[in-house]
Amino acid sequence: MTYNNAKLVIASGNYEYETMATMLDMFVMRKRITAVQYNELMNMMDTQQEAQA
Repeated sequence: MTYNNAKLVIASGNYEYETMATMLDMFVMRKRITAVQYNELMNMMDTQQEAQA
């Protein structure tokens, strides 16, 4: 559930990079998402940020 919600927010582009990165860090530390999911979500954010540059 946490992973799906985070993915939807990231896909929408309606977030601040640093805030979302911090949230994802907390989610993975609290085992709400897996390391694989964390990496996927961070890669999505990085790709979006590069496209905006």
